[in-house]
Amino acid sequence: MNRPTPSAPTAFEAPGPGTWSVDAAHFPRPVSHFQAEIHPPGITSGFLECARRYGLLIDTLDFRFVNGFAYSSPVPAAEADIPERFTAAEEVFRTKIWREDLERWDRDVKPASIKTHQALLAVDPATLSDDELMTYVDRCRDNLQRMIHQHHSFNLAAILPVGDFMAHVGAWTSLPMGEFLALTRGSAPESAGSFPEMDRLAEEIRHRPDARERLECGQASAEILEQLRHESGSLGEATRAYLGVVGDRLLNSLDTAEPRAIEVPDALVARIRLAVAQPVHRDGAVTEGEVARLREKIPSEYHAQFDELLDEVRLMSRLRDERGFYSDVWAGGVMRRALLAAGERLAAEGRIDAAAHLIEASYEEIQALLRRAGGPGAAELAERARYRKEQRAENAPAELGDPASPPPPMDGLPLEVIRVMTALGTAIQSLGAGPRDQRDSPVIKGIGASPGTYSGRARVIDTIADLGRLEQGDVLITAATTDSFNIVLPLLGAIVTNAGGLLSHAAIVGREYGIPSVVGTRNATARIADGARVTVDGTTGDVRIDAP
Repeated sequence: MNRPTPSAPTAFEAPGPGTWSVDAAHFPRPVSHFQAEIHPPGITSGFLECARRYGLLIDTLDFRFVNGFAYSSPVPAAEADIPERFTAAEEVFRTKIWREDLERWDRDVKPASIKTHQALLAVDPATLSDDELMTYVDRCRDNLQRMIHQHHSFNLAAILPVGDFMAHVGAWTSLPMGEFLALTRGSAPESAGSFPEMDRLAEEIRHRPDARERLECGQASAEILEQLRHESGSLGEATRAYLGVVGDRLLNSLDTAEPRAIEVPDALVARIRLAVAQPVHRDGAVTEGEVARLREKIPSEYHAQFDELLDEVRLMSRLRDERGFYSDVWAGGVMRRALLAAGERLAAEGRIDAAAHLIEASYEEIQALLRRAGGPGAAELAERARYRKEQRAENAPAELGDPASPPPPMDGLPLEVIRVMTALGTAIQSLGAGPRDQRDSPVIKGIGASPGTYSGRARVIDTIADLGRLEQGDVLITAATTDSFNIVLPLLGAIVTNAGGLLSHAAIVGREYGIPSVVGTRNATARIADGARVTVDGTTGDVRIDAP
Protein backbone atom coordinates (compact mmCIF):
# COMPACT_ATOMS: atom_id res chain seq x y z
CA MET A 1 0.00 0.00 0.00
CA ASN A 2 1.42 3.36 -0.99
CA ARG A 3 1.52 5.89 1.79
CA PRO A 4 3.11 9.32 2.03
CA THR A 5 5.89 10.16 4.41
CA PRO A 6 4.89 12.33 7.39
CA SER A 7 6.28 15.50 5.81
CA ALA A 8 4.58 15.01 2.44
CA PRO A 9 1.13 16.38 1.54
CA THR A 10 -1.47 13.64 1.96
CA ALA A 11 -3.94 13.02 -0.86
CA PHE A 12 -7.01 10.95 -0.11
CA GLU A 13 -8.63 9.05 -2.96
CA ALA A 14 -11.51 6.61 -2.72
CA PRO A 15 -10.21 3.03 -2.88
CA GLY A 16 -13.11 1.96 -5.09
CA PRO A 17 -16.56 2.95 -6.35
CA GLY A 18 -19.27 4.11 -3.96
CA THR A 19 -19.21 6.12 -0.74
CA TRP A 20 -16.52 5.40 1.82
CA SER A 21 -16.87 6.46 5.47
CA VAL A 22 -13.96 6.82 7.85
CA ASP A 23 -13.99 4.56 10.92
CA ALA A 24 -12.54 6.77 13.63
CA ALA A 25 -14.20 4.85 16.45
CA HIS A 26 -12.14 1.68 15.94
CA PHE A 27 -9.08 3.23 14.29
CA PRO A 28 -8.50 6.77 15.65
CA ARG A 29 -5.05 6.96 14.03
CA PRO A 30 -3.37 5.36 11.01
CA VAL A 31 -2.50 1.70 11.34
CA SER A 32 0.74 -0.06 10.53
CA HIS A 33 1.41 -1.52 7.09
CA PHE A 34 1.14 -4.99 8.65
CA GLN A 35 -2.34 -4.29 10.04
CA ALA A 36 -3.60 -2.49 6.93
CA GLU A 37 -2.76 -5.62 4.97
CA ILE A 38 -4.16 -8.29 7.29
CA HIS A 39 -7.32 -6.64 8.62
CA PRO A 40 -9.64 -5.98 5.62
CA PRO A 41 -10.05 -9.57 4.31
CA GLY A 42 -11.19 -10.87 7.69
CA ILE A 43 -13.74 -8.09 8.19
CA THR A 44 -15.17 -8.58 4.71
CA SER A 45 -15.38 -12.38 4.89
CA GLY A 46 -16.67 -12.45 8.47
CA PHE A 47 -19.38 -9.91 7.77
CA LEU A 48 -20.40 -11.76 4.61
CA GLU A 49 -20.82 -14.99 6.59
CA CYS A 50 -23.23 -13.48 9.10
CA ALA A 51 -24.99 -11.29 6.50
CA ARG A 52 -26.14 -14.41 4.66
CA ARG A 53 -27.16 -16.14 7.87
CA TYR A 54 -29.24 -13.18 9.06
CA GLY A 55 -30.84 -12.30 5.72
CA LEU A 56 -29.31 -8.87 5.15
CA LEU A 57 -29.84 -7.05 1.88
CA ILE A 58 -26.20 -6.02 1.95
CA ASP A 59 -23.51 -8.58 1.31
CA THR A 60 -20.69 -7.20 3.41
CA LEU A 61 -18.68 -4.13 4.29
CA ASP A 62 -15.80 -3.49 1.92
CA PHE A 63 -13.07 -2.36 4.28
CA ARG A 64 -9.88 -0.62 3.11
CA PHE A 65 -7.14 1.58 4.50
CA VAL A 66 -6.30 4.88 2.79
CA ASN A 67 -3.05 6.47 3.97
CA GLY A 68 -3.40 4.15 6.94
CA PHE A 69 -6.91 5.37 7.88
CA ALA A 70 -9.84 2.93 7.93
CA TYR A 71 -12.69 3.40 5.47
CA SER A 72 -15.68 1.17 4.74
CA SER A 73 -18.38 0.96 2.09
CA PRO A 74 -21.46 -1.33 2.10
CA VAL A 75 -21.79 -3.84 -0.73
CA PRO A 76 -25.39 -4.68 -1.77
CA ALA A 77 -26.42 -8.31 -2.01
CA ALA A 78 -26.65 -9.67 -5.55
CA GLU A 79 -30.16 -9.63 -6.99
CA ALA A 80 -30.05 -13.40 -7.46
CA ASP A 81 -29.46 -13.84 -3.72
CA ILE A 82 -32.44 -11.73 -2.57
CA PRO A 83 -35.01 -14.57 -2.34
CA GLU A 84 -32.64 -16.56 -0.15
CA ARG A 85 -32.05 -13.50 2.03
CA PHE A 86 -35.80 -12.98 2.43
CA THR A 87 -36.17 -16.58 3.61
CA ALA A 88 -33.33 -16.20 6.12
CA ALA A 89 -34.70 -12.91 7.48
CA GLU A 90 -38.07 -14.53 8.19
CA GLU A 91 -36.40 -16.83 10.73
CA VAL A 92 -34.19 -14.29 12.54
CA PHE A 93 -36.65 -12.95 15.09
CA ARG A 94 -38.94 -15.98 15.16
CA THR A 95 -36.11 -18.29 16.27
CA LYS A 96 -33.91 -15.64 17.91
CA ILE A 97 -31.07 -16.97 15.83
CA TRP A 98 -28.49 -15.05 17.83
CA ARG A 99 -29.05 -17.46 20.73
CA GLU A 100 -27.67 -20.28 18.58
CA ASP A 101 -24.60 -18.18 17.90
CA LEU A 102 -24.10 -17.41 21.59
CA GLU A 103 -24.38 -21.09 22.46
CA ARG A 104 -21.84 -21.97 19.77
CA TRP A 105 -19.55 -19.21 21.01
CA ASP A 106 -19.62 -20.47 24.61
CA ARG A 107 -19.47 -24.18 23.78
CA ASP A 108 -16.93 -24.29 20.94
CA VAL A 109 -15.50 -21.03 19.65
CA LYS A 110 -14.36 -19.24 22.79
CA PRO A 111 -12.74 -22.31 24.45
CA ALA A 112 -10.94 -23.22 21.21
CA SER A 113 -9.65 -19.66 20.83
CA ILE A 114 -8.28 -19.59 24.38
CA LYS A 115 -6.57 -22.93 23.82
CA THR A 116 -4.95 -21.73 20.59
CA HIS A 117 -3.70 -18.45 22.07
CA GLN A 118 -2.30 -20.18 25.13
CA ALA A 119 -0.52 -22.78 22.99
CA LEU A 120 1.18 -20.03 21.00
CA LEU A 121 2.12 -18.16 24.16
CA ALA A 122 3.66 -21.35 25.58
CA VAL A 123 6.40 -20.97 22.96
CA ASP A 124 9.30 -18.72 23.95
CA PRO A 125 10.32 -17.04 20.67
CA ALA A 126 13.67 -16.01 22.13
CA THR A 127 14.76 -19.67 22.19
CA LEU A 128 13.97 -20.34 18.52
CA SER A 129 16.42 -20.39 15.65
CA ASP A 130 15.86 -17.87 12.88
CA ASP A 131 14.12 -20.47 10.71
CA GLU A 132 12.00 -21.66 13.62
CA LEU A 133 11.11 -18.09 14.48
CA MET A 134 9.93 -17.44 10.92
CA THR A 135 7.71 -20.52 11.13
CA TYR A 136 6.37 -19.33 14.48
CA VAL A 137 5.63 -15.87 13.07
CA ASP A 138 3.70 -17.56 10.25
CA ARG A 139 1.64 -19.52 12.79
CA CYS A 140 0.81 -16.37 14.74
CA ARG A 141 -0.18 -14.57 11.55
CA ASP A 142 -2.44 -17.44 10.46
CA ASN A 143 -4.09 -17.33 13.88
CA LEU A 144 -4.64 -13.57 13.66
CA GLN A 145 -6.20 -13.91 10.21
CA ARG A 146 -8.65 -16.51 11.51
CA MET A 147 -9.45 -14.45 14.59
CA ILE A 148 -10.27 -11.29 12.61
CA HIS A 149 -12.70 -13.32 10.52
CA GLN A 150 -14.09 -14.97 13.67
CA HIS A 151 -14.69 -11.62 15.39
CA HIS A 152 -16.71 -10.27 12.48
CA SER A 153 -18.63 -13.47 11.84
CA PHE A 154 -20.38 -12.77 15.18
CA ASN A 155 -21.14 -9.11 14.36
CA LEU A 156 -24.87 -9.54 13.91
CA ALA A 157 -25.33 -11.75 16.94
CA ALA A 158 -23.72 -8.99 18.97
CA ILE A 159 -25.43 -5.91 17.52
CA LEU A 160 -28.74 -6.92 15.93
CA PRO A 161 -30.71 -7.51 19.17
CA VAL A 162 -29.59 -4.16 20.60
CA GLY A 163 -30.28 -2.40 17.29
CA ASP A 164 -33.79 -3.88 17.31
CA PHE A 165 -34.29 -2.76 20.91
CA MET A 166 -33.15 0.78 20.09
CA ALA A 167 -35.35 1.01 17.00
CA HIS A 168 -38.44 0.00 18.97
CA VAL A 169 -37.71 2.17 22.00
CA GLY A 170 -36.99 5.11 19.72
CA ALA A 171 -40.43 4.68 18.17
CA TRP A 172 -42.09 4.52 21.60
CA THR A 173 -40.42 7.42 23.41
CA SER A 174 -38.16 10.44 22.82
CA LEU A 175 -36.24 10.02 26.08
CA PRO A 176 -32.42 9.79 25.79
CA MET A 177 -31.51 6.35 24.49
CA GLY A 178 -28.50 6.14 26.78
CA GLU A 179 -30.83 5.78 29.77
CA PHE A 180 -32.48 2.70 28.25
CA LEU A 181 -29.19 1.16 27.17
CA ALA A 182 -27.92 1.58 30.73
CA LEU A 183 -30.40 -1.16 31.69
CA THR A 184 -27.85 -3.66 30.37
CA ARG A 185 -25.43 -2.87 33.22
CA GLY A 186 -24.18 -6.02 34.89
CA SER A 187 -24.72 -8.19 31.82
CA ALA A 188 -21.11 -8.09 30.62
CA PRO A 189 -18.69 -8.15 33.59
CA GLU A 190 -15.57 -8.39 31.42
CA SER A 191 -16.53 -5.11 29.76
CA ALA A 192 -16.10 -3.55 33.20
CA GLY A 193 -12.68 -5.13 33.65
CA SER A 194 -14.00 -7.79 36.01
CA PHE A 195 -12.18 -11.11 35.71
CA PRO A 196 -12.23 -14.08 38.08
CA GLU A 197 -8.44 -14.10 37.81
CA MET A 198 -8.31 -10.49 39.03
CA ASP A 199 -10.61 -11.27 41.96
CA ARG A 200 -8.39 -14.18 42.97
CA LEU A 201 -5.20 -12.10 42.75
CA ALA A 202 -6.69 -9.24 44.76
CA GLU A 203 -7.84 -11.67 47.44
CA GLU A 204 -4.38 -13.22 47.66
CA ILE A 205 -2.75 -9.80 48.10
CA ARG A 206 -5.28 -8.73 50.75
CA HIS A 207 -4.25 -11.68 52.91
CA ARG A 208 -0.53 -11.12 52.42
CA PRO A 209 0.78 -8.01 54.23
CA ASP A 210 4.14 -8.44 52.51
CA ALA A 211 2.44 -8.46 49.10
CA ARG A 212 0.43 -5.33 49.92
CA GLU A 213 3.61 -3.63 51.04
CA ARG A 214 5.34 -4.62 47.80
CA LEU A 215 2.44 -3.22 45.79
CA GLU A 216 2.88 0.17 47.47
CA CYS A 217 6.66 0.20 47.88
CA GLY A 218 7.37 2.78 45.18
CA GLN A 219 9.29 0.42 42.92
CA ALA A 220 8.86 0.57 39.17
CA SER A 221 5.62 -1.13 38.13
CA ALA A 222 7.42 -3.61 35.87
CA GLU A 223 9.55 -4.75 38.80
CA ILE A 224 6.47 -5.15 41.02
CA LEU A 225 4.79 -7.35 38.43
CA GLU A 226 7.89 -9.48 37.97
CA GLN A 227 8.25 -10.02 41.71
CA LEU A 228 4.59 -10.99 42.08
CA ARG A 229 4.82 -13.25 39.04
CA HIS A 230 7.77 -15.16 40.51
CA GLU A 231 6.29 -15.57 43.97
CA SER A 232 5.95 -19.18 45.07
CA GLY A 233 2.65 -20.69 46.01
CA SER A 234 -0.82 -19.34 45.43
CA LEU A 235 0.19 -15.66 45.08
CA GLY A 236 2.52 -16.37 42.17
CA GLU A 237 -0.06 -18.66 40.60
CA ALA A 238 -2.76 -15.98 40.87
CA THR A 239 -0.47 -13.32 39.36
CA ARG A 240 0.50 -15.54 36.45
CA ALA A 241 -3.14 -16.47 35.86
CA TYR A 242 -4.23 -12.82 35.71
CA LEU A 243 -1.38 -11.73 33.48
CA GLY A 244 -2.02 -14.80 31.34
CA VAL A 245 -5.53 -13.53 30.65
CA VAL A 246 -4.85 -9.82 30.10
CA GLY A 247 -1.11 -9.36 29.65
CA ASP A 248 -0.86 -10.27 25.97
CA ARG A 249 -4.03 -8.55 24.80
CA LEU A 250 -3.62 -5.39 22.79
CA LEU A 251 -4.38 -2.43 25.04
CA ASN A 252 -6.83 0.08 23.54
CA SER A 253 -6.03 -0.73 19.93
CA LEU A 254 -6.78 -3.19 17.16
CA ASP A 255 -3.40 -2.49 15.58
CA THR A 256 -0.63 -4.99 16.23
CA ALA A 257 1.81 -2.06 16.18
CA GLU A 258 0.37 -0.76 19.46
CA PRO A 259 1.37 -2.11 22.90
CA ARG A 260 0.01 -5.08 24.80
CA ALA A 261 -1.19 -4.58 28.35
CA ILE A 262 2.03 -6.02 29.79
CA GLU A 263 3.95 -3.26 28.02
CA VAL A 264 2.07 -0.64 30.08
CA PRO A 265 2.84 -1.94 33.58
CA ASP A 266 1.82 1.27 35.35
CA ALA A 267 -1.76 0.76 34.17
CA LEU A 268 -1.80 -2.88 35.27
CA VAL A 269 -0.39 -2.14 38.72
CA ALA A 270 -2.86 0.72 39.20
CA ARG A 271 -5.67 -1.69 38.30
CA ILE A 272 -4.41 -4.30 40.77
CA ARG A 273 -4.15 -1.69 43.53
CA LEU A 274 -7.72 -0.63 42.91
CA ALA A 275 -8.97 -4.23 42.98
CA VAL A 276 -7.25 -4.80 46.31
CA ALA A 277 -8.76 -1.63 47.79
CA GLN A 278 -12.19 -1.99 46.16
CA PRO A 279 -13.16 -5.65 46.02
CA VAL A 280 -16.82 -5.20 45.10
CA HIS A 281 -18.14 -4.03 41.74
CA ARG A 282 -19.21 -0.45 42.36
CA ASP A 283 -22.77 -0.51 41.03
CA GLY A 284 -23.58 -4.13 40.24
CA ALA A 285 -26.46 -5.27 38.12
CA VAL A 286 -29.40 -3.05 37.28
CA THR A 287 -32.31 -3.20 39.73
CA GLU A 288 -35.93 -3.99 38.96
CA GLY A 289 -36.77 -0.49 40.17
CA GLU A 290 -34.58 1.05 37.48
CA VAL A 291 -36.25 -1.11 34.83
CA ALA A 292 -39.72 -0.27 36.12
CA ARG A 293 -39.01 3.49 36.08
CA LEU A 294 -38.15 3.42 32.38
CA ARG A 295 -40.85 0.89 31.49
CA GLU A 296 -43.38 3.46 32.74
CA LYS A 297 -42.17 5.82 30.02
CA ILE A 298 -43.23 3.29 27.37
CA PRO A 299 -46.90 3.06 26.31
CA SER A 300 -48.49 0.26 28.35
CA GLU A 301 -49.46 -1.82 25.31
CA TYR A 302 -45.77 -2.29 24.57
CA HIS A 303 -44.59 -3.25 28.06
CA ALA A 304 -44.42 -7.00 27.36
CA GLN A 305 -42.54 -6.43 24.11
CA PHE A 306 -40.19 -4.01 25.86
CA ASP A 307 -39.36 -6.65 28.48
CA GLU A 308 -38.77 -9.30 25.83
CA LEU A 309 -36.48 -7.08 23.78
CA LEU A 310 -34.54 -6.02 26.87
CA ASP A 311 -34.04 -9.65 27.88
CA GLU A 312 -32.41 -10.38 24.53
CA VAL A 313 -30.13 -7.35 24.75
CA ARG A 314 -29.00 -8.37 28.23
CA LEU A 315 -28.41 -11.93 27.13
CA MET A 316 -26.23 -10.91 24.18
CA SER A 317 -24.53 -7.89 25.72
CA ARG A 318 -21.32 -9.67 26.68
CA LEU A 319 -20.75 -10.92 23.13
CA ARG A 320 -20.24 -7.32 21.99
CA ASP A 321 -16.80 -7.28 23.61
CA GLU A 322 -16.03 -10.96 24.12
CA ARG A 323 -15.86 -11.56 20.38
CA GLY A 324 -12.93 -9.14 20.35
CA PHE A 325 -11.32 -10.09 23.67
CA TYR A 326 -10.97 -13.73 22.73
CA SER A 327 -10.42 -13.25 19.00
CA ASP A 328 -8.31 -10.54 17.35
CA VAL A 329 -7.51 -8.46 20.45
CA TRP A 330 -5.73 -11.45 21.99
CA ALA A 331 -4.42 -12.82 18.70
CA GLY A 332 -3.04 -9.37 17.85
CA GLY A 333 -1.10 -9.33 21.11
CA VAL A 334 0.27 -12.81 20.43
CA MET A 335 1.28 -11.63 16.96
CA ARG A 336 2.97 -8.54 18.36
CA ARG A 337 4.93 -10.64 20.85
CA ALA A 338 6.30 -12.76 18.00
CA LEU A 339 7.19 -9.79 15.80
CA LEU A 340 8.89 -7.97 18.68
CA ALA A 341 11.06 -11.01 19.27
CA ALA A 342 12.02 -11.02 15.60
CA GLY A 343 12.49 -7.26 15.61
CA GLU A 344 14.89 -7.46 18.55
CA ARG A 345 17.23 -9.61 16.48
CA LEU A 346 17.13 -7.19 13.57
CA ALA A 347 17.62 -4.20 15.86
CA ALA A 348 20.63 -5.91 17.49
CA GLU A 349 22.13 -6.27 14.02
CA GLY A 350 21.49 -2.61 13.22
CA ARG A 351 19.05 -3.43 10.41
CA ILE A 352 16.20 -1.49 12.08
CA ASP A 353 16.22 1.22 14.75
CA ALA A 354 13.76 -0.40 17.15
CA ALA A 355 12.19 -3.84 17.47
CA ALA A 356 8.67 -2.41 17.12
CA HIS A 357 9.54 -0.89 13.74
CA LEU A 358 9.36 -4.35 12.17
CA ILE A 359 5.57 -4.17 12.50
CA GLU A 360 5.57 -1.09 10.27
CA ALA A 361 6.50 -3.39 7.36
CA SER A 362 4.14 -5.37 5.15
CA TYR A 363 4.27 -9.13 5.61
CA GLU A 364 6.27 -9.63 2.44
CA GLU A 365 8.73 -7.03 3.70
CA ILE A 366 8.86 -8.73 7.12
CA GLN A 367 9.71 -12.04 5.48
CA ALA A 368 12.47 -10.39 3.44
CA LEU A 369 13.91 -8.68 6.50
CA LEU A 370 13.89 -11.89 8.55
CA ARG A 371 15.66 -13.74 5.74
CA ARG A 372 18.17 -10.88 5.50
CA ALA A 373 17.18 -10.66 1.83
CA GLY A 374 16.22 -7.02 1.40
CA GLY A 375 13.17 -5.14 2.63
CA PRO A 376 12.80 -1.50 3.68
CA GLY A 377 15.64 0.22 5.46
CA ALA A 378 15.70 1.45 9.02
CA ALA A 379 15.04 5.05 8.02
CA GLU A 380 11.92 4.14 6.01
CA LEU A 381 10.45 2.09 8.84
CA ALA A 382 11.18 4.87 11.32
CA GLU A 383 9.37 7.33 9.03
CA ARG A 384 6.35 5.04 8.90
CA ALA A 385 6.27 4.87 12.69
CA ARG A 386 6.52 8.65 12.92
CA TYR A 387 3.68 9.10 10.45
CA ARG A 388 1.37 6.93 12.54
CA LYS A 389 2.33 8.77 15.70
CA GLU A 390 1.66 12.21 14.22
CA GLN A 391 -1.59 11.67 12.32
CA ARG A 392 -5.15 11.47 13.67
CA ALA A 393 -8.43 10.33 12.12
CA GLU A 394 -10.12 13.66 12.85
CA ASN A 395 -7.80 15.19 10.26
CA ALA A 396 -8.80 12.66 7.59
CA PRO A 397 -11.86 13.24 5.34
CA ALA A 398 -15.06 11.86 6.85
CA GLU A 399 -16.08 10.51 3.45
CA LEU A 400 -14.42 9.62 0.17
CA GLY A 401 -15.85 8.86 -3.24
CA ASP A 402 -19.43 9.49 -4.27
CA PRO A 403 -21.58 11.75 -2.07
CA ALA A 404 -23.59 9.77 0.44
CA SER A 405 -27.16 9.11 -0.61
CA PRO A 406 -30.11 8.05 1.57
CA PRO A 407 -30.78 4.30 1.76
CA PRO A 408 -33.31 2.99 -0.74
CA PRO A 409 -36.94 2.91 0.49
CA MET A 410 -38.07 -0.37 2.00
CA ASP A 411 -41.69 -0.02 0.92
CA GLY A 412 -43.04 -3.35 -0.26
CA LEU A 413 -40.37 -5.46 1.40
CA PRO A 414 -41.45 -8.28 3.75
CA LEU A 415 -41.95 -7.01 7.29
CA GLU A 416 -39.23 -9.23 8.77
CA VAL A 417 -36.73 -7.98 6.17
CA ILE A 418 -37.62 -4.40 7.10
CA ARG A 419 -37.15 -5.23 10.79
CA VAL A 420 -33.73 -6.83 10.21
CA MET A 421 -32.49 -3.95 8.08
CA THR A 422 -33.88 -1.33 10.48
CA ALA A 423 -32.16 -3.01 13.41
CA LEU A 424 -28.89 -3.20 11.50
CA GLY A 425 -29.09 0.43 10.37
CA THR A 426 -29.85 1.62 13.88
CA ALA A 427 -26.93 -0.34 15.32
CA ILE A 428 -24.41 0.75 12.67
CA GLN A 429 -25.38 4.41 12.99
CA SER A 430 -24.91 4.07 16.75
CA LEU A 431 -21.38 2.70 16.44
CA GLY A 432 -19.90 5.92 15.16
CA ALA A 433 -22.49 8.65 14.77
CA GLY A 434 -21.75 12.00 16.33
CA PRO A 435 -23.02 15.59 16.30
CA ARG A 436 -21.51 18.42 14.32
CA ASP A 437 -18.46 20.14 15.72
CA GLN A 438 -19.46 23.19 17.81
CA ARG A 439 -16.24 25.07 18.40
CA ASP A 440 -17.94 28.28 19.54
CA SER A 441 -20.12 26.64 22.18
CA PRO A 442 -19.04 27.12 25.81
CA VAL A 443 -20.07 23.52 26.40
CA ILE A 444 -18.60 20.63 24.44
CA LYS A 445 -21.46 18.69 22.91
CA GLY A 446 -21.50 14.94 22.39
CA ILE A 447 -23.82 11.97 22.76
CA GLY A 448 -24.93 10.99 26.25
CA ALA A 449 -23.96 7.31 26.27
CA SER A 450 -24.01 6.38 29.96
CA PRO A 451 -26.17 8.48 32.32
CA GLY A 452 -25.05 10.35 35.38
CA THR A 453 -22.97 13.42 36.22
CA TYR A 454 -19.39 13.49 37.41
CA SER A 455 -16.80 16.21 38.03
CA GLY A 456 -13.11 15.49 38.16
CA ARG A 457 -9.67 16.01 36.71
CA ALA A 458 -9.35 15.55 32.96
CA ARG A 459 -6.61 13.24 31.80
CA VAL A 460 -6.05 13.60 28.06
CA ILE A 461 -4.74 10.28 26.75
CA ASP A 462 -3.16 10.46 23.31
CA THR A 463 -0.99 7.35 23.24
CA ILE A 464 -0.99 4.01 25.00
CA ALA A 465 2.01 5.09 27.05
CA ASP A 466 -0.16 7.83 28.58
CA LEU A 467 -2.39 5.23 30.24
CA GLY A 468 0.11 4.91 33.05
CA ARG A 469 -0.78 8.47 34.11
CA LEU A 470 -4.37 7.55 34.91
CA GLU A 471 -5.29 7.72 38.59
CA GLN A 472 -8.46 6.67 40.31
CA GLY A 473 -11.27 9.15 39.70
CA ASP A 474 -9.79 10.75 36.58
CA VAL A 475 -11.97 11.70 33.62
CA LEU A 476 -10.58 9.99 30.54
CA ILE A 477 -10.44 12.30 27.49
CA THR A 478 -9.37 10.35 24.40
CA ALA A 479 -10.01 9.89 20.70
CA ALA A 480 -11.65 6.47 21.10
CA THR A 481 -11.39 3.26 23.11
CA THR A 482 -11.38 -0.35 21.98
CA ASP A 483 -12.29 -3.68 23.52
CA SER A 484 -9.30 -4.29 25.76
CA PHE A 485 -9.45 -0.87 27.42
CA ASN A 486 -11.63 -2.55 30.05
CA ILE A 487 -8.42 -3.48 31.86
CA VAL A 488 -8.02 0.09 33.16
CA LEU A 489 -11.65 1.25 33.02
CA PRO A 490 -12.38 0.79 36.74
CA LEU A 491 -9.91 3.59 37.53
CA LEU A 492 -12.08 6.18 35.82
CA GLY A 493 -14.74 8.57 37.04
CA ALA A 494 -16.07 9.36 33.56
CA ILE A 495 -15.24 8.91 29.87
CA VAL A 496 -15.25 11.45 27.03
CA THR A 497 -14.27 10.53 23.47
CA ASN A 498 -13.94 12.31 20.14
CA ALA A 499 -15.38 9.42 18.12
CA GLY A 500 -18.09 6.85 18.61
CA GLY A 501 -21.81 6.52 19.13
CA LEU A 502 -24.23 4.84 21.53
CA LEU A 503 -22.88 1.37 20.69
CA SER A 504 -19.20 2.30 20.53
CA HIS A 505 -16.87 0.56 22.92
CA ALA A 506 -16.53 3.57 25.21
CA ALA A 507 -20.31 3.72 25.53
CA ILE A 508 -20.63 -0.01 26.20
CA VAL A 509 -18.02 -0.16 28.91
CA GLY A 510 -19.09 3.11 30.50
CA ARG A 511 -22.61 1.77 30.95
CA GLU A 512 -21.37 -1.58 32.15
CA TYR A 513 -19.34 -0.03 34.93
CA GLY A 514 -21.93 2.65 35.63
CA ILE A 515 -19.80 5.73 34.96
CA PRO A 516 -20.99 8.80 33.02
CA SER A 517 -19.84 8.71 29.41
CA VAL A 518 -20.06 11.16 26.52
CA VAL A 519 -18.98 10.05 23.05
CA GLY A 520 -18.84 11.58 19.57
CA THR A 521 -17.67 15.05 20.68
CA ARG A 522 -15.37 15.25 17.63
CA ASN A 523 -12.78 17.50 19.31
CA ALA A 524 -12.74 17.04 23.09
CA THR A 525 -9.04 16.15 23.09
CA ALA A 526 -8.26 19.46 21.37
CA ARG A 527 -10.49 21.63 23.55
CA ILE A 528 -9.82 20.16 27.00
CA ALA A 529 -6.42 20.70 28.59
CA ASP A 530 -4.79 17.86 30.47
CA GLY A 531 -5.37 18.39 34.18
CA ALA A 532 -8.37 20.72 33.75
CA ARG A 533 -11.42 20.14 35.92
CA VAL A 534 -14.48 19.09 33.92
CA THR A 535 -18.07 18.11 34.56
CA VAL A 536 -19.43 15.29 32.42
CA ASP A 537 -23.18 14.83 31.98
CA GLY A 538 -23.69 11.40 30.50
CA THR A 539 -27.42 11.95 30.13
CA THR A 540 -27.44 15.15 28.08
CA GLY A 541 -24.08 14.61 26.39
CA ASP A 542 -22.65 17.89 27.70
CA VAL A 543 -19.07 18.32 28.89
CA ARG A 544 -18.31 21.57 30.72
CA ILE A 545 -14.82 22.85 31.43
CA ASP A 546 -14.98 24.22 34.98
CA ALA A 547 -13.05 27.16 36.31
CA PRO A 548 -9.76 26.16 37.99
